[in-house]
Amino acid sequence: MSHDYVDLARHNQTLVLGSVLQSLSQPGAARAEHFLTAAVCYRVLGVCVLLQDANVEGFAAHLAKAGQARLSLLEHASRAQLPRAPEDILASDNVGFSDALAAGDLKLARAIALLSPQLHATGLEYEEDFLFSRFLHLWTGEPRNEKDVRLLMERWEQIVDTGADLRLDVCQSLYTRNADRLADSIQALIEERKHELHAYRKQLDFDPEVAATTGKIYIDGLALLRLAEVEGIPSLPAYELLPTLARVPHSTPLPKEGSWRTA
Repeated sequence: MSHDYVDLARHNQTLVLGSVLQSLSQPGAARAEHFLTAAVCYRVLGVCVLLQDANVEGFAAHLAKAGQARLSLLEHASRAQLPRAPEDILASDNVGFSDALAAGDLKLARAIALLSPQLHATGLEYEEDFLFSRFLHLWTGEPRNEKDVRLLMERWEQIVDTGADLRLDVCQSLYTRNADRLADSIQALIEERKHELHAYRKQLDFDPEVAATTGKIYIDGLALLRLAEVEGIPSLPAYELLPTLARVPHSTPLPKEGSWRTA
């Protein structure tokens, strides 16, 4: 994939982010989509910084800002200060949450998890997508509610056939602290992700900027690696879409709270 598309994505997302932040600065103008768009912009820009500049600190900062935008949305929604549709806030939307984990900002990830929906939005999201995200939310809890985690796993196992949801395999491996199985299940998840990206190229709505950026770095996968790391599971191997450079070290500086409002 030509890096021209990374240049284009970086340029376009910078423009979109600037417009969104300007809208959010106007009294009474904030809408849920503004926060959601900001989070996506920061994610894409973070990937661009990593791919083009090999700037791990910049990558982490952008991902953390994506998380800050998500948390701000949830905080506004919890205070009923924001006009929004039911589909604007779904547990299965991991943009911002997975970014915070990948950046190593566990405090931010836990804050997002606490304010995220705890019930499946029937008709708006697939239950297995909800269960995956909800597992991650519960797993970051401090203290962790082991009973809720166990019940969630049981429900997830009930609704999918064995091997039908590779995310379940990964989460089961994490749940049982089985390092070898986890390494294999993440590799299988990566292969599935690559297959999805290949199929995406054939779709009418294919966007080469997406393929060149978030199609190259799998943020949910980085979030899973972070949870394994926090759990004390031995270091996992390098994977395609999860390069060593994208694994943000714990010592990496992170932006201050509220920094997301300034690009």
